[in-house]
Amino acid sequence: MTEITPWTFSDDIRTKTYADGRKEEIYMIYLIFDCVSANREVKINEEFQDYAWVKPEDLVHYDLNVAARKTLRLKGLL
Repeated sequence: MTEITPWTFSDDIRTKTYADGRKEEIYMIYLIFDCVSANREVKINEEFQDYAWVKPEDLVHYDLNVAARKTLRLKGLL
């Protein structure tokens, strides 16, 4: 990163589902930053299968969770 600027924060209560099927209500705090990357080379780890650079007008076609949609709406991208 060449630049990191705090943008906003958000919070909510989410239901976490564990591998064994247990569920737990957890309080989440999201600290959200505006960042500028030093390069465009993306490296993903074993948690991910793929990535995409998405134009704002195409975001509506993605299966985003409630928190992601809220953040993108606040940013004016949805």
